[in-house]
Amino acid sequence: MSGSLRIDPSALDTRAITVARSRYATYVESTAAESSGFRLTVRAEPTPYARCFAVFGFQLLQDHNRLARDADRWSRAIRADLDAVCRKRSAAGAHLSADKPYLQLLTFSLSALAILDRLDEDPLADHVLPVLSTDVEADLRRAGALDGKAGSGNQAMFLAILLIHARAMLGVDTTSRLERWQSLFLNEMNRFGFWGAASSISHLQFQNGYHIYEILEYLDASVPTWNDTADYVASLADEEGHFAPYPGGGGCYDYDAVFMITGAGAAAVQRHRDLLLRTAASILREQNPDGGFCESGCIRPRSVSTVRRMLRHAGSARGTALIERSRYGLTLLRPKHDRIQTHWSTYSREWGESDLWDSWFRMLTLARSEVALDLARAADWGFIDYPGIGHHSSLRAVAATI
Repeated sequence: MSGSLRIDPSALDTRAITVARSRYATYVESTAAESSGFRLTVRAEPTPYARCFAVFGFQLLQDHNRLARDADRWSRAIRADLDAVCRKRSAAGAHLSADKPYLQLLTFSLSALAILDRLDEDPLADHVLPVLSTDVEADLRRAGALDGKAGSGNQAMFLAILLIHARAMLGVDTTSRLERWQSLFLNEMNRFGFWGAASSISHLQFQNGYHIYEILEYLDASVPTWNDTADYVASLADEEGHFAPYPGGGGCYDYDAVFMITGAGAAAVQRHRDLLLRTAASILREQNPDGGFCESGCIRPRSVSTVRRMLRHAGSARGTALIERSRYGLTLLRPKHDRIQTHWSTYSREWGESDLWDSWFRMLTLARSEVALDLARAADWGFIDYPGIGHHSSLRAVAATI
């Protein structure tokens, strides 16, 4: 990790963010491969997921020249790879309308094509229409989304994104289905503003439930509980301002938590200003020398100090979060978790190894924090004008409403 920058935790260091942006740009370029490909890490093989993450990174940094230069070949590659993944998953017997690897790539591809300004000419109707939900409630309950089942938040977000896309781009009237999606989630919240039975706030609740809030924000829905929910989420922060159930944070956990806090509005941002600054300062300190970011630099190598840190991390929590952190601490010490495996790449990355996904999420976290503290900064960041991860309420003028 870089120790070249001295970060002032009492204020958002715009100079440090500028430096981090430049170094991040260098990292994204370092993952480029031949034939329009990108690698999840510099040691991984090129994958369609990694290409999307790179496009998202160029957009966030507003590298319009890079995006325009390669828009045609990247958009062709996105379509070809999506077709190939669809065939592969179908051949493997996957039920595509509930298959995370396929639906994730489909929604990532839609966002990437929106960035590249190619959705009008190819809105991917042949992919979207076959998996479009016709019974929203049945699909959500089958996924366990209204019960807060792990992983169900992703499925709920995919479902909504495709309904929004079909209405905006394919001429399908999905308004009643979107209204049903929204009313189900708003009417079945627990007291923490998430879903499922719960006696205390947990990492699982907010990390899974964030995906629903992403869509609620896009739809400009009124969520009366959001202000209190931001306080519950903030209570899960550790001493460094990270939000994962293990030390060192995690790209998803930190971004999801900061989204929940900043999305609640100005009052919540003001209450948790010091926490947002602490999180941003930690992220800036943790940027790797290659300019990228990792999942966590505190899990490996396995050592006495690592174990002690996990014990301290678990001991600082209460309720369900204490149980979560204890289980993660014990589980992650096992050799089978020496590396991280996902469907984004055959290559298994190291915990401290820079990757495009965590790098994009860390920079998104900085972007969202900076804009929450100074709305004028929204013009400095390239948020995605499409529903899903990477969108921002500053783009409200072009957002869909119901």
